[in-house]
Amino acid sequence: MEKEKIGFFGGCFNPPSNIHINLALDLIKKQKLDKVIFVPVSDYYKKSDLIEFKHRFTMLKFAIEDYENLYIDNLEENLNGQTYAIDIFKIINEKYISSQNFFIMGSDNYSKIKNWKNYEELKNYNYIILQRDDNEISSTEIRDMIKSNNLKNNILNKKVYNYILENNLYKI
Repeated sequence: MEKEKIGFFGGCFNPPSNIHINLALDLIKKQKLDKVIFVPVSDYYKKSDLIEFKHRFTMLKFAIEDYENLYIDNLEENLNGQTYAIDIFKIINEKYISSQNFFIMGSDNYSKIKNWKNYEELKNYNYIILQRDDNEISSTEIRDMIKSNNLKNNILNKKVYNYILENNLYKI
């Protein structure tokens, strides 16, 4: 029996957009994955404008709820302190031991992997590398659109957008 093929899509998802969802659905088709599991980074990830994990997790739940092969894992939620890719990859491989696991990342991050902790060990993992489209709207641009009340149609799931408004997220 063939092992289930799972793609793990880590990121801030600040906010999760339809771009993230469409990328995951596209990978399921093109890479013949059985499912994609979103893994939002913890609150300890050092990035400006990062809202609390609980909000990003809830928005991701709304964004994926209509798709049977998209999931979310909160494995980083309760990790205390700084974690590295190698730590997360090991946790995932232990938790999902019976599947064939692929780590999804953008080419911009993958190009820096030689500088990451335990690079030699990281080379042993399976990756799916995404090429960023130059016309693709970034999460920073989406947050700026929200702040200026100028969000373009279909960038965010309607429930995600309503959650942002209800919780007053990304406001100046």
